[in-house]
Amino acid sequence: MRLYPLTLASTALLSLTLILGRDDARAQNVDPAEAFAPPAVTEYLGRTVAQTMHWSGSGWLIRHKREREEAASLMREKLELKPGMVVCDLGCGNGYHTFPMGRAVAPGGKVYGVEIQEPYLRMLEEGAVKAGVTNFVPVLGKLYDPGLPDATFDLMLLVDVYHEFSHPEQMLSAMHKALKPDGVVVLVEFRAEDDTVPIKPEHKMTKAQIDKEMTANGYKLVKSFDGLPWQHMLWYGKGESSGNPNKS
Repeated sequence: MRLYPLTLASTALLSLTLILGRDDARAQNVDPAEAFAPPAVTEYLGRTVAQTMHWSGSGWLIRHKREREEAASLMREKLELKPGMVVCDLGCGNGYHTFPMGRAVAPGGKVYGVEIQEPYLRMLEEGAVKAGVTNFVPVLGKLYDPGLPDATFDLMLLVDVYHEFSHPEQMLSAMHKALKPDGVVVLVEFRAEDDTVPIKPEHKMTKAQIDKEMTANGYKLVKSFDGLPWQHMLWYGKGESSGNPNKS
């Protein structure tokens, strides 16, 4: 069966429009101040920008097959999180990765969870209580600004999120400022080079395209991991591309 990021948790209460993913999150809960936001892009450096998954599809994020399809535990192990680190799960959805990250950096550390759709914030706050994670900081971001403090983060994780940014340059700039000098952004994206990965093309990226966009915005590739079933896993630090990245 072909899987898509727009599968919904409960179709009984949702219209066909939502099932097809046409109810774009960018049109939801628009603040009047958003009228002054930078213009969104539909293409960036030769890539079609995907629509944001609506919060009503959150059931897809906790599907029972996700561990097998994405090796989520292995991915988080490769982050090498340690107590005391300050980390961010950007585009965290309902906290599938956020709460394990919070436990990994405790005691002394914090995990920030950023979402642009308010219903996710309610899910996250309830989920943190249920998971017993007390070092979680929920953040309601904007399409063009994650709303994070400067020079704060050791690591920022984006799992199948970056390709949906309607304001990639503004977001990457804000993320760059939020990193500590030696901090890293870790991108996990479905592999566009592999036709057997059963995800819509606009929700996949090639390594070359990822690197093209990240280096154009002041990041350098420092590490990669190719052992996930369907996804690339790439670490980016601050600075121009250095070439010959270490590979694990």
